[in-house]
Amino acid sequence: MMPTIRLVCALLSLFPIAAPAQDVGTNLLQGLQQQQFQTLDATIGAQSLEDTARPPPGDAARPAGASSLSFVTSADLRTATVARQIRELRATNPIAAMEVAREMAKYDYDAIFRSLVADTGLRTDDAGDVLTAFITLQWMVANDTQAEPGPAALRAIRRKMVEPMAGKPPLSRPATRAAFAEQVKLRTVLHHAGWQAARRLGMMPDFLAGLSKDFIPVTSLRAVALTDDGLVPKGQRTAAAPSSIRPDPAPADARVASPGRDVDPPASPPEPLGEPRHAANWSQVEGVYFRAATGVGVGGMVTIAWEPVILLRDGTSYEIDEAALEDVDLAAERIAKPRRFGRWTRSGDRFVLTRAGGTPQDETLQGGSFFQAFPAEAGERTIVGAYRRLSGGGTSAMGGDVTVAVSNRYEFRADGTYGRGGSVGAMNSGATSGAGSTVSRRHAPEGGRYSLDRHTLTLIGDDGRSRRLFFAFGSQKTPPRPARAMAFIGGSVFSRPD
Repeated sequence: MMPTIRLVCALLSLFPIAAPAQDVGTNLLQGLQQQQFQTLDATIGAQSLEDTARPPPGDAARPAGASSLSFVTSADLRTATVARQIRELRATNPIAAMEVAREMAKYDYDAIFRSLVADTGLRTDDAGDVLTAFITLQWMVANDTQAEPGPAALRAIRRKMVEPMAGKPPLSRPATRAAFAEQVKLRTVLHHAGWQAARRLGMMPDFLAGLSKDFIPVTSLRAVALTDDGLVPKGQRTAAAPSSIRPDPAPADARVASPGRDVDPPASPPEPLGEPRHAANWSQVEGVYFRAATGVGVGGMVTIAWEPVILLRDGTSYEIDEAALEDVDLAAERIAKPRRFGRWTRSGDRFVLTRAGGTPQDETLQGGSFFQAFPAEAGERTIVGAYRRLSGGGTSAMGGDVTVAVSNRYEFRADGTYGRGGSVGAMNSGATSGAGSTVSRRHAPEGGRYSLDRHTLTLIGDDGRSRRLFFAFGSQKTPPRPARAMAFIGGSVFSRPD
């Protein structure tokens, strides 16, 4: 799913901080009347998971049709859900709220949620299935497993943990059911994004320790296994109901032969890149530019970031991401990521840019916040030099405890070879919790061959894996001239070291 480095950094700034006092004893329905619904954390946390899964007295008599918890949503409801989340977050972490607001303005959390539950059999318009997905994700996060639950396991969780609550508000009432389901969907998307960020940065212990009281306790989730019988104590897994959980995929070189088992055959060599499927995209382009945006730097400091934007001849703008434009299916992208598209008009050097759902912004070319981007020169296949990117997150810039720094570096050589490396570091001063910590890790080095072709950078790794990335140089002065000390690689801005 989801998410750019800015959203990652915003989420990272959340998890090392203890939950504020007002979070204690609250539930997933923050804002709805507490008496309308027994809190999920109280229901699932105060009792054992086994007790929670046991239907209450009289529940067995519920008609079969009562298990349907469908709801009707709308764009207005989803907008209100995001606004509520940001408003509540702003009270405790303004930086994170600002970045989540920015990223949620670009991405449709409903579309991301749909991608998370694709091929699981869960329905995105059924509150019971939405809650089932959230409970399952919490188990996966607590156990830090990428194992994919099978349909039987998901049905068991719904049957044992969700359906017993179907007769109570808000699940029992269509109006509150829809608002509840949308809140849970958004929480699922943000929880998944935070988990993936913590995994990449090697900070899972801090992430889990900082989870709000709204979540099922990690210790409870680690004490159970997810099987076709649902969540059961690890010592009571039955042979009669083998788990349909698909195990974590392991790289071929990490597999170890077990007695009585054959070693999997080696993976097939990577296939070379095929011809671009959407090369005609470039015929639709009026120009390639970049504009100023708000970013988050080391420690959570608010910084000026730069993002590339492609103006199309039909009057739409497209915020390009990593993939080269000739590999992007623009029609599919408009459906999957509508927030990346906006509108533009031009009169001489004056532009009016309107983001999706935003207000028009007047820009002057080379005026300080909107610039032309340049391709590599025709016939230019290599460049020489290093490019570096420093980003981060945290709360220390606003007096908090957490500082996160992420460094990435490319080195391009005249012989057509490249190297890539980087590192990540995080520090919690411990001023709030009383226990400080420091984590650092270097990225695995990468190398291979590269070539440039105008706005496309092709990388062929030493392992044979290939990819095409968007590429552009920055610019300076008026009229615009290429500024080769600044380059966009895969949609992110890099600069030459001083």
